[in-house]
Amino acid sequence: KVADYWLDILFSKAENMPDDELFDLISSQRSMSKKLEEYGAQKSTSISTAKRIAEFLGDQMTKDKGLNCKFIIARKPEGTPVTERAIPVAIFQAEPAVRRYYLRRWLKTPGATDFDIRDILDWDYYKERFGSAIMKIITIPAALQGKTFIFLEFVA
Repeated sequence: KVADYWLDILFSKAENMPDDELFDLISSQRSMSKKLEEYGAQKSTSISTAKRIAEFLGDQMTKDKGLNCKFIIARKPEGTPVTERAIPVAIFQAEPAVRRYYLRRWLKTPGATDFDIRDILDWDYYKERFGSAIMKIITIPAALQGKTFIFLEFVA
């Protein structure tokens, strides 16, 4: 029942869920142990998020270590690595003109007019993550105990 509830949310794209609950449910949060500049050419979702925070809030936001990076994974630009599709959640609280400007820039969609979080999210990525969590938490331990656990409804 619990898995079905979360699958319904994923497959319906959270159509009946308020945006603030969706952000709480779907966003990832990581703390950077070093200053942004100390990461050099490394790539990660946290680094991309920090760079984007600096873009729209100013460099002073990333000067110290311990920056809290809260982000979602966008489906665009298509074909790019997940690390390049991390969008800071803070942009969704920005003024509409600022939000439009940066989302168009980061999603590489210059003519976009719809910025509904449900249309931005990479739902396939989140379904895959959910499937991996089910495997780690339920399926693999069940198999090791000789029990059968079939999760038929999960089809990405």
